[in-house]
Amino acid sequence: MSRGAALLAIYILLRGSDGTLLKALQKAGAATRAAGGPEVISFCNVFFFSSLVCGLVMLALHRKSVIAGLPMLSAADRGLLALQSFSGFFLGPVAFFLALNRLTVTQQTLLFSLGIPFSAMAAHLLLRERLPRAFLPSCVLLIAGLLLASQPQMVQSTMVRLDPIGAVWALVGVVAFGFSGLLNRRVSQRGLGAGFSVGLSSLAAAVVFGLIALAVYGPGHFFYLRDWWVLGVIGGYAMVITLGSQWSLMQAYARFEVSRISFWAPLTIVVAIGEARLLLGEELQARGVLGAALILLAVAIVQIEAAASTAAARPASTF
Repeated sequence: MSRGAALLAIYILLRGSDGTLLKALQKAGAATRAAGGPEVISFCNVFFFSSLVCGLVMLALHRKSVIAGLPMLSAADRGLLALQSFSGFFLGPVAFFLALNRLTVTQQTLLFSLGIPFSAMAAHLLLRERLPRAFLPSCVLLIAGLLLASQPQMVQSTMVRLDPIGAVWALVGVVAFGFSGLLNRRVSQRGLGAGFSVGLSSLAAAVVFGLIALAVYGPGHFFYLRDWWVLGVIGGYAMVITLGSQWSLMQAYARFEVSRISFWAPLTIVVAIGEARLLLGEELQARGVLGAALILLAVAIVQIEAAASTAAARPASTF
């Protein structure tokens, strides 16, 4: 296996593990509360820590370009970065956390697959990008898959239904991350690199998460980080999932074309569902399996067409 393929595999594994590890964090926090303990796990301290770590590391890696570019930022650039930070580094993660708090990892993973058609439609309407020819059939397959997978299922003699509030939070996350992707394209078009789009945005989000934690829970909320298990799991999530997936994705982009990465990225759905089954004991019955397969097929159709379009548009080699 080449180094590039290994990095892409690491990204798929880490990104696919996000929901499972975050769900494990939530369950650990819920067990502490059920035993009469305090609120030790919230989106505030989880994302404060992860955003802070990611922001500081990315700023350190790109410090020269950030220091040189800061004085030249226009008001439009600052506004664009603020919107991207709010959408992709604050609202999106909060919605992800709150949705996962009410849904299973499998349900949440499948709902977040709506981000692919939403991003394509938003790019078509706002950036005038052409919709893929396979857009309509892939949407039909994806919606059919979601309808199948979201049907109430009997799990250990209990009827498990899709929580409506959790589904709403998932849709909020889909919209937030979708708009963040569009804003990120605008940021890139303005020549602002990862130091701005990831480093500064993550650091700004960390400040907001910290302020919310202080206002809602008080300073004591962070004192629980002295407990080894709290610091260990939150720090591990920050270093391995948040920073690790971002780093491996950047390294993969340096070695592969976007179309190739996009083609393999849907495997994160398989990783998420598989880990939820193995590590959390979540059951996926026949309708759920068929629904997930239809969603993967819908995603694959769009990605294959995108890869073919990119290859056709590439200039032919000359010898």
